[in-house]
Amino acid sequence: MLRHSIKLTHTDLTYRESALDDKKVCQLKHIIAKSFADIDVDAYFEYYFEQDAKIKRRLRLFFIDHNIVGYCLLTFTNSHHHFCLVGASAAFLPEHRGQNSTFAFSLSEVLKYYLRNPLRRVLYADTMLSPAMFRAMAKHIAQVYPNQGPPDGAIAELYNEINSQGLISKENGLRCLKAVGRKTNYSNAEIARFRESQKAEIALYCRVNPNFDKGIALVTIIPITFTQFVLTLKKMIWRAVFQK
Repeated sequence: MLRHSIKLTHTDLTYRESALDDKKVCQLKHIIAKSFADIDVDAYFEYYFEQDAKIKRRLRLFFIDHNIVGYCLLTFTNSHHHFCLVGASAAFLPEHRGQNSTFAFSLSEVLKYYLRNPLRRVLYADTMLSPAMFRAMAKHIAQVYPNQGPPDGAIAELYNEINSQGLISKENGLRCLKAVGRKTNYSNAEIARFRESQKAEIALYCRVNPNFDKGIALVTIIPITFTQFVLTLKKMIWRAVFQK
């Protein structure tokens, strides 16, 4: 209970190589190491934070007493001809997880990009190893794939393009799974609770991606459109009024 009473502060920045001093980089790598098993921390940091200077990166750092306890990194990649692909990497020290601290930042940054590029198709696509992270997005966002509904041809084609080397889920027939070579540091008890959860989003995640504890991630796609923002706003208002 105490951990949720501690107020996190944050700083936002456009991340470029060498944007952070050595102390902050070490703190970020420590968080990554605490969040995943079977991971090469330096390679992970290089892949998400440093590769390809053409990728735009927006970073929010979360602090307690001037020490980084979590982060959310968004990447905006325009290598696809038909759309901009928004990716993400986020992690917190174990004692500061569960506060949904990244949602507002992600939503605001994607909205700003969308408004600045109204003629460009924008897709958010993230490899999610955590059922909890999937729920944090799916319970707030109106249109998220995969979902409870039957997949249509357009979504299937999109997965085939974005995740061409990925795995097909037996649950929905979509190429929405990806072997990422790392695992979240969940205990056996936490994994069991996820598998037994009655929460709709977590149950869906576990059906579609039953091997999430073995280094298989769920590729989650969120279309960024005007309709999406309108429906998401309605969903957020409904939740605020009718749910605690």
